[in-house]
Amino acid sequence: MNIDFIKSHNIVSTIPLLKGWSRDKKYILEDTNGTKYLLRISDKSLYEQKHKQFELLKKIESLDIYCSRPIEFGVLEDESVYMILSYLEGIDGIEAIKTMSDKEAYELGVEAGKILKKLHKIDIPMQEYTWWDRYQRKMGRKIDALLNCEYRIPMQEEIIEFYKDNCYLMENRPLLFTHGDYHLGNMIVKDGKVGIIDFDKNGISDPYDDLKPFCWNVMESEYFETGLINGYFDNEIPRDFFKILKFYTAESLISHLPWATTFGEAEIKTAKKVADYQMKWYDNFKLDIPIWYKGIIK
Repeated sequence: MNIDFIKSHNIVSTIPLLKGWSRDKKYILEDTNGTKYLLRISDKSLYEQKHKQFELLKKIESLDIYCSRPIEFGVLEDESVYMILSYLEGIDGIEAIKTMSDKEAYELGVEAGKILKKLHKIDIPMQEYTWWDRYQRKMGRKIDALLNCEYRIPMQEEIIEFYKDNCYLMENRPLLFTHGDYHLGNMIVKDGKVGIIDFDKNGISDPYDDLKPFCWNVMESEYFETGLINGYFDNEIPRDFFKILKFYTAESLISHLPWATTFGEAEIKTAKKVADYQMKWYDNFKLDIPIWYKGIIK
């Protein structure tokens, strides 16, 4: 590997980082002063995507939130793309939440919700498409994938019918910058504060789409997820929010299991477990507000 940064910054340690689903090769670099950096190496075909991500991180740097700072971007001798970011110190969000009381988890969730609101205010160019245009194109694919899957989800016919009947909710939705994978697994906790990592799936979407992966938070702490929602909306939940969240839950149920089959038995078991939780939380889809939501907590 020939990166001038490694020479000029007296890097003495390079440790592979295996956590996460990204196909990037990731390494923690450490210099002689003990300062750490994150090195990400991507396939050359991802040059444009990664360059946009690097430039985006420059915008995020001005938001006054705890996240990695972009330091260097370039191309290696084999044409692979690399970026170097500051390393975010702290405890993995999933591990940190296990040590917290319900009150602490709720307050951390409120902070995470406020940070997400800040992220959604990042300037983006005017889009030539609407969320409805994009959504119509993917709906059919998701349903077909489930119908052709060797496994079934609970109440499969009813969930698909609910999904089709309520797709109108995707009309007139705003398009904003979104993180794309906003949950505890992509958060770091340091001194009781939240740091956000892994903007690899960022995009331009309905902002409520960033609240769709709630299951990963709820399985760790119902209070954290309640706080995240309340913090995002500053305790003023829009009337249509939970109806749209339920629709996105149906989408997750439809898409998760077919996706999991491409990753093996362990992920299939996880997808089935999540589906069972989702049905429980919505009482077999009879509820509009899931049972894990605690309401506004003063």
